[in-house]
Amino acid sequence: MKVAVVSEDFRTLTGKAGKARRFLLFKAESGRRPELEAYYELPEGCPTYHELHEDDQTAHPIDGMVLIANEAGEGFRERLAGRRTKVHITSERDPHTAVALLLEGKLPEKAPNAGHECHCGQT
Repeated sequence: MKVAVVSEDFRTLTGKAGKARRFLLFKAESGRRPELEAYYELPEGCPTYHELHEDDQTAHPIDGMVLIANEAGEGFRERLAGRRTKVHITSERDPHTAVALLLEGKLPEKAPNAGHECHCGQT
């Protein structure tokens, strides 16, 4: 499976999933150590998931992957499920550890943020 970890500094698991522009991309298989495949930054002009809030048609490079983030709104998981993307929200800060724990079914999960808190006029 392909796993994208939100990492604004390319070292730690950070940030809000919807506004993320930087990701660590892993190849992950049960019984094997997760393999970091790429440091990925959304290309110039590529919208974040936040910017696609009301657009379920435009493709996003992370669509279809498992996404691990530190923060996300409560409706975010539902929206991304429609994009074939499963979202995990965790307090774990180490990307490699987070992916390994995910494979073991032991990733500590945080509850999604209540409501949409960006004050951008979207709900």
